[in-house]
Amino acid sequence: MSDGIVFHGRANANEKIWLAVIDSAIADWVRGPISHKCKAEYFLFQDELDFPYVCRSAWLNPESVRETLWTIRAQAAYESNVA
Repeated sequence: MSDGIVFHGRANANEKIWLAVIDSAIADWVRGPISHKCKAEYFLFQDELDFPYVCRSAWLNPESVRETLWTIRAQAAYESNVA
């Protein structure tokens, strides 16, 4: 998982599995096929059941993760409008 988007240096095996789930969702959102992008976007930005559970299982704060993702999303939208 060292080449993934999410990095957590001291994760145990269970945490690494949940980090991989988040990493996979982010990768699908950023560069996946459209069907995966839509599902990943829903999971990352709207899901109120599984997303918080997955984040907490990975010892991440779901609100902080979403704030970071919103920032990335806003920056990407800005850059696409400027280009």
